[in-house]
Parts: sequence; structure tokens; C-alpha cells
Amino acid sequence: MHEHRLTTDGRIERFLRDVLGPQRIAERIPLAVTASVVDGEPIPFAEAVARPFAPFAVGSEWGRAWDTVWFRVTGEVPAEWSGADGRHEVELEVDLGYSSRLPGFQAEGIVYDASGRMLKGLEPLNRFVPLPHAGAVDLLIEAAANPNIADDFSFRATPLGHRDTAGDALLYVLRRVDLVRRDVRVTELWHDATALWDLVGQLPDEQPRRRRIVEALARVVDLVDPDDVAADVDRAREVLAVELGRPAHASAHRVHAVGHAHIDSAWLWPTRETVRKFARTLSNVLDLIDRDPDFRFVASSAQQYAWVQQHYPELFERLRTAVDSGRIIPVGGMWVESDATMIGGESMIRQFLLGSRFFREAFGVESDIVWLPDSFGFSAALPQIFLGVGATGFVTQKISWNDTNRMPHHTFSWEGIDGSRILTHFPPVDSYMSDLGAADLAKAERQYAEKAVGSSSIVPFGWGDGGGGPTREMIALGRRKGDLEGSPRVEFSTPAAFFDEARQEIARPPVWSGELYLELHRGVFTSQAETKQGNRRSEALLHEAELWAATAAVRSGAPYPHEELDAAWRIVLLQQFHDILPGTSISWVHEEAEERYAQVRRSLESLIDASVAALAGEGDRELRAISSPCDPAAFAIVESDLGTRSDALGRAVGRADDGGFVLESDTLRVVIDRGGRIVSFVDLTSGRELIVAGEPANRFQLFRDRPAQWDAWDLDENYRRTGREVDDVVSCEIEGEAVVLLLTAGASTIEQRISLSPDGAALDLDVHVDWREDRMILKLALPVGILADRASSETQFGHVHRPTHANTSWDAARFETVAHRWVQVEEPGQGLVVANASAYGWDIQRLDRDGRGVGTLLRASLLRAATFPDPDADRGEHDFALSLRPTRSISDAVAEGYRRSRPPRALRGATPVAPLVRLEGGSAVIETVKLADDRSGDLIVRIYEASGASTTTAVVVDARRGEAQCVDLLERERGDRRDAFAPDEEIVLLLRPFEIVTLRIRLDASAV
Repeated sequence: MHEHRLTTDGRIERFLRDVLGPQRIAERIPLAVTASVVDGEPIPFAEAVARPFAPFAVGSEWGRAWDTVWFRVTGEVPAEWSGADGRHEVELEVDLGYSSRLPGFQAEGIVYDASGRMLKGLEPLNRFVPLPHAGAVDLLIEAAANPNIADDFSFRATPLGHRDTAGDALLYVLRRVDLVRRDVRVTELWHDATALWDLVGQLPDEQPRRRRIVEALARVVDLVDPDDVAADVDRAREVLAVELGRPAHASAHRVHAVGHAHIDSAWLWPTRETVRKFARTLSNVLDLIDRDPDFRFVASSAQQYAWVQQHYPELFERLRTAVDSGRIIPVGGMWVESDATMIGGESMIRQFLLGSRFFREAFGVESDIVWLPDSFGFSAALPQIFLGVGATGFVTQKISWNDTNRMPHHTFSWEGIDGSRILTHFPPVDSYMSDLGAADLAKAERQYAEKAVGSSSIVPFGWGDGGGGPTREMIALGRRKGDLEGSPRVEFSTPAAFFDEARQEIARPPVWSGELYLELHRGVFTSQAETKQGNRRSEALLHEAELWAATAAVRSGAPYPHEELDAAWRIVLLQQFHDILPGTSISWVHEEAEERYAQVRRSLESLIDASVAALAGEGDRELRAISSPCDPAAFAIVESDLGTRSDALGRAVGRADDGGFVLESDTLRVVIDRGGRIVSFVDLTSGRELIVAGEPANRFQLFRDRPAQWDAWDLDENYRRTGREVDDVVSCEIEGEAVVLLLTAGASTIEQRISLSPDGAALDLDVHVDWREDRMILKLALPVGILADRASSETQFGHVHRPTHANTSWDAARFETVAHRWVQVEEPGQGLVVANASAYGWDIQRLDRDGRGVGTLLRASLLRAATFPDPDADRGEHDFALSLRPTRSISDAVAEGYRRSRPPRALRGATPVAPLVRLEGGSAVIETVKLADDRSGDLIVRIYEASGASTTTAVVVDARRGEAQCVDLLERERGDRRDAFAPDEEIVLLLRPFEIVTLRIRLDASAV
């Protein structure tokens, strides 16, 4: 019996591959080809069509890495093909020389007609373009010679990630440019047979359903003449119709098949290539919309739609029509599918503010579904932000990549740090680019965790990452599985339809509270330090530029630079894409990111200078723009020498008796040995020594960093077994008010400046590294004598607590974590914060001696040196700014984080300036002050509770104002009109723990 099954299966497999598949094409005719090579950046159609074209032989090589070649193909549809009998279709078939079947990671093309209308994209699994049944053929193909950097994800270092290093070798061979006549009936038979054969692979050998399908397919093999399939196609389809007509079981899982193409805004290609990838994908989708009345397609990322609007206006108008008819559905509401752990809270809001505005203005639509299938973890602050921008559902699948623990839910309520909950769905198919094959559908049904109360899930289908989208083969497969015995039911649907059904089915969804930590890709908190520093610096500058511009507009009538600020935000939001900010793209992408951050810096510095000049006036007084440690948005311009003289604060630095160094103020005494290590750190206010004897802090450590896969992404736990201290001290001397340490670490050098903060209450650690290592990670170890069972780490608009132990597999898997501006450990009455200006990666664990807990080890991850996808990642010079400060509360940690990341600004002017907005009382913080997005001139003030405790605070606006009202995060009225304040009424807010409140304040026109 076993032998018989193998023989039968083999006959069917070979028939499908060698007979039925090839005979879908009844005839083919080669077309004439000419070519024009474009050096450098892509050019538009109008420029390309005017270039000279030279004859090009099919079978010849083409395309240096990142080049574009325009092919012109010409010919004539034979007269005998012109009959519109419905049995044949005329198509162009092109093989650009694909090196594998993986779409989006190699050569791609866009086909235009002679008028410049985009017809369709070309991909390895999407090689055809529909043509008229008669007449001349005159088409242009814009072929992109994108190198296959993925190389089947071997993770080998490659020079192909930048134009300057990619070389001049031609990468591809143009294998085929044919006019083909496709037999529609044979194609339908092929779809019938492959759908059933696909299902057979998921059915047990002895199941009757499998045997019946195999028998039907075997009958077709016997019935059909292998040399003339078309002659027997109708009888063969009748045989298979019986099996295709058997309905699914009543309890079968229901799949909401959502057409999709997750296109990375940059990754193994630069952003300029994403412009073309999205255009190719949209042209494919529009072709499918014309073919199938039920097919719908969802796509996120306003940035990608904006690129099409800018570069392909004709395609954009067709896109707009498809959106109007509900066939293409913009989802997500974000500017890009951003990183969701490292970007600041205000940045996350602006992702939605600018993204939603674009969708509204371009298409007249808004999305209430957050769509982030591929971001590398999700902070616990996000549920409140999602609800605040009007979202009602959230979709992701990346957590299915966990390497240790499996998430227990697929449809659930996700609860954030403030108690907000949003309905969330993890597609149990574990993919954002299914082909609707039987294996994927069976996995979705098998893995769905809520099957006791729910019966449906989303399956996003279509080629993604590098684009391409759904194919006609996928749609044909899905059609045949709409109601098919042995398979889940498949319905072409939308995310909104799924969530409507889920709310009806699951009245009380399970709850997951806290962050959605990805147990993989832990190295993304550290890779490409320059990109991360550019993001942090830009976020701070945007905060400052908006605040000063708003203050100047209110106080002096200066015009508010809406357009300039929007342009800066769009650049920063794009760089926050989940393969740029995490540091997982090719070198070209990160080089561009750093150039764009420099552009943002120049623009914002100019705006700040103009605003400050309008406020402080012309003069020679030395002033400083500073913020209050407890109110970081309450910037004021003060005399520059206030609070900066060290003698007034009792600060001193000197030699210790043993040749080390002592730094001392009224509140802090620090002893540093001759190797630059902190051997004593005494909080003079409490008298507490915060260093464990024999466990000095401020130790640089090197570890081998060779993950099993995903080099720039992953940090494998076994790195901890390979550490060594960096103790090659070149010098350690007093320079001015600081101790300056110089070390060598392999081929690298580390220079550190150790000094007391201006107020004397913190120790500042300023580090400069010339990094020349390969596949190593550099950490700064800061063991402290505080025995904490958890560490607090700043996240968007608050903080999270994570255990310092590894009691459970979930704790153990969280061995590298993310923090924004600070991490803190504490015992009752005594804490210590480590603040930073640009580091995101941390590992925090118990410090023990002889099996007894004596403190906590905090290690900041400073630099990595991955070799894929950028072989030179992080090599070069870097600067880091950290500090250690004793604390009594979380509010102290918040203030220190703002101090270290937003330093004072020196300037000259005529007069000091008081803050425009400030808070009185409580633990709230003003994060943002700006003018309203709708250009109304209203003042927007964003406040959040920072300590995790309910608080009351008064908002003081130093300007004559009208009504103040609490609005949502998109600055729109809330239905309840809660917390509206009359012009003469004090603005007093009661905030729950970690609550975000946005005030919209109408200003009295006479105030200006």
C-alpha cells in the first residue's frame, strides 16, 4: 500500500509540474528588445523614453548593482490570436534573470505602455502583463538591478549594500521576453488540481478525504492526453468539481483573507527603491482589482502613498479611485510602520498625527486599525496611545518569532501601563505574507488559541518585505477554499470585518498586561549607534523648536513655522521605520539616515535661533535657555552664570591618598581609583554608600557577539560567557574639574571624562569611543549596592518594572531590554538612577557574592560590530553621555533623564524670558508645547503623569487665553467634553497613573 501511494503521488506531482503547468501557455513568440542603461539614480518615464536605445539580445547580461536598465520591447500580436473567444488571453511574459523564487530581494521591473501609463510590476512569481488581443506591441520596462543581498539569508557579509562598494559586475541575464497566448481553461484546470493537491499535503494518509482527492487527481492523470491537455480539459474539470464541491465542516475555522504587501520602507534597499517597490505592487494590485470583484487590499504607511503621489501622479489617481470604491484600504494611520519600543512617546503620536492627516487629505478616509505586523516588540505605553488616536484594534504577528515562550493568546485585550485596553489580534498563521496555501491555513486553524470561544482569524496574504503583493494564483487558491472540506473556510475580507466579528464572538477577551517583548532581535537596541543618536537628538530638537516657536508666536507675534516643522518631522518619522532606527539595514540606508539627521539639525537649529532672537531680542548679555529639572518643557532664558559656578556649590576634585581621585560636593562624594573605576559613591544626604566593596562601577567590558543568525538583529544569551574587562589603562589624570580616563580595547580606544554635574548631585560620565572591533559588543558595567528585585526603565510617557531575577522562562528570556532616558533601581528610601543621552540597550541582573545577593548589576550596551547587512556597522567614532544620581523617587529619575538628554543652550540676547507654560504641584510633566496642527493658532500642551501614581497639577499659561479643553491625541474634541476650562478658570487636572492629557488652549487675540 505504501509503495502504491508513493507511485500515485509521484505521478500526480509530475503531471502537475511537467504537463499541466507548461501547457497553460498555448503559444509564445519572442519580442524584439532594445535597451538604455541609466547610471546612478532612477529617472522618470518621460526622460527615459527620450533616451537612445541600442539592440539587446535576450540571453545577455545586464545590470550592475543598483543600476536601472530600460528595455523597450516591440512586436505584433498575430492575427490568429485576435479572436476574443474567452478561451485565451494575450500576455507579455518576462524573466529578468531571477536568481531564486523569492520576490522583492532581487531584480524587479515596472512595465509601461508607450504613453507612460504604468501597466504592471514584474517579480519572480509575477512575470506576466496582460495585453490587448490585437495590434502592435510597444512597451517599456524599467528594470531595477537590485542585488540579492539576502542570499537566502545566509547572513554573510557583502559589499553589495552600497553603490560605492558594490562593484561593476553585471548581476542578471535577461532570459525571456515573450508574447504568450495563455489557455484560460487549462489554467483553470491547473488551479483546480493544485488547490486539491495542496490540500492533500495536510491530510493524514489514511483519511478518506485524502484518498478521494488522490483518486480524483489520478483519474485526471489517466484521462488527459499529456500532449494535448486542452482537448480533455472540460472532462477533467468535471472530475475535480466533485471534490471541490464538498463543503467544509460546520466547525471549520474561518479565515479573513486580507490582501497585503508588507513593504519595508528601507532595509536591504534604500528608500529610493521603496518608492518603486510600492508603485510596482500597486500596479499589480490594480490589475487584480480589475480581474476579481471581491478582492480587496490593505496597505499602511502614509509615506509610501505620498511617494506615489509625488513620483507617479497617474498611478496615484487610479489608486485614489480604488480607495474611493473600497477596494484598496489604507490602514494603520501611521507615517511609517515604525519601531515601537525606542521612539519617544511624542514621536509615536506624530506618526499618527501626520499619517492620519495625509490619509484624510489625500483620500478622505481614516483608519481605526493599528497595523504593525513586523515591528520588533511593543512598549506597554502603546494601548493608551492607540486609543488616544482613535484606534479600536491592533494587528501584529512579530511576537510569533519568540525564541523561548509562545504567546498564550491570538485575540485578546492588551492592557498598557495606565490601564488602557485595546482589542489585539496576532494572526495565528504566524506570517504577514501567506500564499493561502493549505499549510498556512492548517497552521492558522491548529494554533488559534481562542478556538473555545472564537472561530476566525486574519491571514494576510501577498508577497511582502520587498513587495509584490498578492498574485492571481493566490486569489484562485483562496476562491477554491472558500468552502472546501478539509480546509478552513476562506473569505476575502478586511481587518475591520474581522474585528467586528471578533467583538461579537468574544464578549470577554483574555487580557495581556504589560509590554509585548519580542524574545528575539535583542541586539536592535544597540546596532548602528549613530542612527539611534540622530533619532534621540532630533526628538529633543523638535521638542525645543516647537516650544520656542510657540512661545515666540504667542509673545512676539512671530509666524509659527508649520511647514518647516512638518518637514523635519516627516524626515525623523521616516528614519524611525522598524529597519532603520533598529540598525538592521544596509550601509546605504544608515548613511542616508545620518545625512538626513544632519539636515534636520541644521533646520531646527535655525528655527530655534530665530525664535529665541524674537524673544530675547538683540543684545550681548550671555544667556542660557534652560528647563526646570522637574518640568522639562518649562524652558526659560536666564542669565548664563546662574547656578553654574562650582565654588558656589561646594564642588571639588582632587587626589586621594592612594593616588586615586575624589570628586565631592555638598551632596555627593565619589572616589575613583587609578584605573578610572568608581570604588566609592556616597550619597551624603542619606549617608549611604552605593558601591559594594570589591565590585567597583564604571567598568568597560567586551564580549564576543556572534549570534546564530540575524547578525544586526540578534544578541544571543551565550554572549555573557565570553566577557573580559577593558583594563589597559593608558592614562588617568585630572583635567580641570574632571577626571579623564584613556583606555585601549583591542584595536579601539576609549576616552572618558568623569565629572560632577553642575548642581553637584550627579556624576556625569562622558564617553568617546573610537570603535574598530568586529563582531564584539561593548558594555559599561555599573554594579551598585542596592538590592532591587526589579528595575524601572523609562518608556513612552512613563516607565515599566522588570524583574532583576530569572524565576520564570519569561524573565530569563528578557536578558536584554530597552530603556529611554533612564533606568532606576531602589530600596525603600534609597534609589539610584542611571540616565543617558542616547543609549537604549540594557541588561540588569542581581549582583551576588558567594551565593548571597549584595546589589544590582546595571550594564549599558554601547556599541556592537555586526557584519550583516552592513559589514562596517558602527565602526568609527562615537560619543555617549551617562550619569549616576542618588534618588528618593521616580520623579528624581525623570528629572535626571531630561537633564542628561536636553542640555542647556547658550545664547546672546537683551533680556531673559519666562516660560510660556509651567506646572504647579504633582508628578506630571509637560512633554510638548506647540501650536495646533490645524493652523488655528490654538496652543497645544501635552502632559503626562510620570511616576505611576494619581496626581493633581495646575497648568499655568503665561498669556491671556480663552477656553481650554482636553482633546484627544490628534487634537480633536472628545465626545464627553471632559475637563473644559473657562477663560477665567484655573486649569487643574487630576491625572491617573501614567495618563496622557492633551490640552487645546484658545489664545486671546489681544495677547499677541
